[in-house]
Amino acid sequence: MICFDRGKNRFNLRVAGVSIYNGRVLLHRTEKDDFWALPGGRNEFNEFSEQTLVREMKEEIDEVVEVNRLLWIVENFFEHESKEFHETSFYYLMDFNEDSLVLTKEEFRGIEGDGYLIYKWFDIEDIDEVEVYPTFIKKKLLNLSPEIEHIMVRED
Repeated sequence: MICFDRGKNRFNLRVAGVSIYNGRVLLHRTEKDDFWALPGGRNEFNEFSEQTLVREMKEEIDEVVEVNRLLWIVENFFEHESKEFHETSFYYLMDFNEDSLVLTKEEFRGIEGDGYLIYKWFDIEDIDEVEVYPTFIKKKLLNLSPEIEHIMVRED
């Protein structure tokens, strides 16, 4: 995976998916975290970012997704677990097959390494009440642009 440390700094190349179904968006978190994020994972060497999203969804929840279009390219700076992150991310609009059981479950588990991820659908209109990172997601989910957006964020 494309992630490396230099002292207390970490560079991370992440790919995430935005899945919206019946006015709800799918988010996930680790068991130990108290915040939510869009599902996805780290890009591997020699892998296109769209392939990363497909691979991560297959690995984590055993689902095949259709990647529709690139929404956002994000440069994000934040602190997490005593590391200063410099993260570059690609966010894609994605869909599950219409017969997927994922679409019928309010909450379910996925696998991340030797632990679990918690996946949950949230009403987009109530997203302001959810702790989601990066925080720009709350605003952008309410009005997806038809154009690719370049977003720069410093989470303090």
